[in-house]
This record gives sequence, C-alpha cells and structure tokens, in this order.
Amino acid sequence: ARGAAPGDGTFPETALYETAIAAANRLKPAFVVVTGDLVQDSDNEAQHSELMRISAQLDHNIPLYLTTGNCDVGNTPSAESLRIYREKFGNDNYSFDFHGSHFIVLNSSICLDPSEVPEEWDSLVDFVRSDLDAHSPTSKHTIMFMHHPLFADSADDPNRDIRYIPRERRSVLLSQLRKHEASGVFTGHWHENHYSSDGDMLMIISGPVGYPLGDDPSGLRIVKVYDDRIEHEYFGMDDLPNTVELKSAIGRASSTH
Repeated sequence: ARGAAPGDGTFPETALYETAIAAANRLKPAFVVVTGDLVQDSDNEAQHSELMRISAQLDHNIPLYLTTGNCDVGNTPSAESLRIYREKFGNDNYSFDFHGSHFIVLNSSICLDPSEVPEEWDSLVDFVRSDLDAHSPTSKHTIMFMHHPLFADSADDPNRDIRYIPRERRSVLLSQLRKHEASGVFTGHWHENHYSSDGDMLMIISGPVGYPLGDDPSGLRIVKVYDDRIEHEYFGMDDLPNTVELKSAIGRASSTH
C-alpha cells in the first residue's frame, strides 16, 4: 500500500491509519505506540481532528502512546510549538511500565536541535537520567521510543542534517542507555525500515503507516517482549496477520510511524 503524496496529510493516509487501528483491535496488543509525525501540518485543525477521531476507534482497553515528530513541533522546536503540542497531547517526555519492563518516550526534535529552547534539552536529559536511575535496575527490559533515530549504522556516524540526532547529544543519550543496559530504541522518521545495533541494544527504524519513501510499504511493526529477548517484525498493510503467536511473552506492542 502507498499513501498520499508527502505533504497531503489526507486520504488515503487517514484510511491507512484506520487500517492500522483496526489491525490493533483485532490483534489486541498490550499497547500501541505511534513514533511521531502525528499530523503532516501541525497548524491544520482538520488533520488534528482526524487523528483524534481515528485514534478513538482503538479498543479502550489498549493504551495508545504518542511520540512527538518534527511535523508536530518542527525540526527546530520553539517554546510556542512545544506549548501548542503539549496543550493538545500532554507530556512529550514520559515513561510507563508493563509487566516488569520499562518504556521511555522522548521528544527527539528537542534532541535534534534545541537551539531555540536550550532549557528543554537540559530538562530532557535530567528526566532521562532520573527516570532510568529510578526504574531500570528493577526492569527486565528498558526500551526507548522516539521519532528521530540516534544514528544510522553506528554510534560514530557523522552528523547528517536532520537524518538523525547529532553526535554531541546522541552521546549523552547513548551513555544513559548503555549505563542501564537498554534492550532497544524504536524510531521512525525515515519512512522506511532500517536495522542496526549498539552492542546488544537494538536500533530499529520502522516504516510508515502513511507515505513510504523507500522500498518498504506502508505498515506497522509487531514487537514481542520476552524475559530474555525482544522479537519484532514489520508487516505491510496488505500482509497484516490475523493472529500473533506468543511464547510466554510479557506482551506485544504494535509500533507504528
């Protein structure tokens, strides 16, 4: 499936999101995460209304966790863009727990370029440190969700415009993730799949629910979290499974972008 041209933010992108929500209702994951770019135009109230209308179709017993993307607050977020986002969606940096594992959600636009809001970067780093110090020692897994990837193939990747987090802030986040032996980081932004790692820590970039920019179709990723490992697989919208088999997993999370 291929969505509307980039920039439209309209049908068939809304139809694809409805398909993703319907799949979640059928598969009944532990929770659903949308890894950013909730709308194409953050000033467009019609797009926001459609997002909320379709999101409300998700079974109310399945938590939905939203992640901030550059289309939501800008590649260089401002105090005003952050204020508007938070008024609409609530906290953009937060965490939650499920069955002994800890999950942390970050606003990666602040990590990408905090030049207009340097205090927001300081606050984000303080949050990450205090949150992981408090939760990861007792967690089976620590998993991070955000929109921009930390890197493409290696922690030493050079800076590359808005493709991923610059090294000076990437290193700060990676040091905390390594310290707490995080299991994985799940992101979006590229509109295509890409896989790498940092030691044993998975670095997973998922393709989009909406418009693809690579060879991967519109789709979603199903993640299975076991006590000793994490398994994940990306499915195109035309190939979504009817059921998901679990082998003593703590749960499964459906990750969409």
